[in-house]
Amino acid sequence: MNANRKFNSIARRIHLAWQRKRFWQIIFVNLVALLTVFAAFLYARETAVTGKFAGWGLPRSLSLDTSLRGWEALLSLRYSFVWQGQTYETQLEGLINLVARFGAPLLGVELFFWLLGFFSRASYARRLLRPLDRMAQTAQRLTEEAGERSARQVRGGVDEAKFQDLEHAIEQIDIGDRLSTGDKDLRGLEDAINDMLSRMHAAYRQQAQFVSDASHELRTPIAVIQGYVKMLDRWGKDDEKVLEEAIAAIKTESEHMKTLVEQLLFLARGDSGRQQLNPEPMRLDALAVELLGEYRMIDAGHEWRQGKLSASPVTADAAMIKQAARVLIDNAVRYTPQGGSIRISAGTGEGGAWLEIQDGGIGISEEDVPRIFDRFFRADPARARQSGGTGLGLSIARWIVERHDGHFEVVSRPELGTRIRLYLPVAEAAAQDAEAV
Repeated sequence: MNANRKFNSIARRIHLAWQRKRFWQIIFVNLVALLTVFAAFLYARETAVTGKFAGWGLPRSLSLDTSLRGWEALLSLRYSFVWQGQTYETQLEGLINLVARFGAPLLGVELFFWLLGFFSRASYARRLLRPLDRMAQTAQRLTEEAGERSARQVRGGVDEAKFQDLEHAIEQIDIGDRLSTGDKDLRGLEDAINDMLSRMHAAYRQQAQFVSDASHELRTPIAVIQGYVKMLDRWGKDDEKVLEEAIAAIKTESEHMKTLVEQLLFLARGDSGRQQLNPEPMRLDALAVELLGEYRMIDAGHEWRQGKLSASPVTADAAMIKQAARVLIDNAVRYTPQGGSIRISAGTGEGGAWLEIQDGGIGISEEDVPRIFDRFFRADPARARQSGGTGLGLSIARWIVERHDGHFEVVSRPELGTRIRLYLPVAEAAAQDAEAV
């Protein structure tokens, strides 16, 4: 096996070890969620009869029809308990059907993102190990050209046995371990490999957290839909008011799930390098005028103000930058009371050309400002949920702006409002003209 194949094999082993860990994390989280749903249902059933939790000593039992097999046997599962000398029994068929109907799509989404990471991150591991691959090929070429003695001299007296020890140490690395051979001649190489492994560990940990957060966010609308389905099953067939309320809620949560999944797919494509940019000359002041016209037409509940409009040309993907700007404006609309003002401006400063959104909303606390672009972060989760936020919009905006070598500037005060500036590098021709002036 040549050096290139050895290092590719190491990359695959590291990648597979991480993916196995993430798979069992997904299974564990869903198993805990399943047990929690069943426990909550049985708790609600008992308290409906007893008026309170009757304690752990209450006689309880689970039973099923042993004459049936497979899924039919599971659907025959019954739960019973004894209270004040009387036995109460509950058929669990409806609960099992609901969990199967809505839990299976959720598990499918989680496994989809797991598979996405499974296929996309293998190439990432190989890219990180590529410098080691080139180093091994260089060492092999030196050995072939100069002979064993010359190769030892070039390596500063380090013999082939040390490199074999290093190869063996790399093969024994487990998740979270650090490479250590105890040889001072290889210390620099060990530090480089350990630094690379630390970056790989951080990247996989971030992806695992992303999958966990995505699963949590999808679980909330699914739970709401389940609740309304149960309500429809009990009372909605005959109560028109309940029917209308449930249909409206299910429609709202479905739209929320659709938006969330689209945003998750955008970030997944971005992380895997499959989100393409189409840069072209554009002006942020022209974009500001366009956005003002659109929002004045669709949102009459706020006062839309035009600020300074004088920005140098930039080279960027116009559709992407407009998407990022809409994220900022939608946030301003979401957290600014009806009748409040929102100002859109554009200009050029030391940081480049900028587009500014200034609102008179609820503001952001000083400690939360550095975290607002993190995925799924919400300064006020309850209020964000009520207003329909997913916690991914600003993450998408940051991804877009950073791919254009830009940055954000955020100034906010609670109860006073927030000002966010989106900076992009000025187009080269415009920068040269400014220097000439």
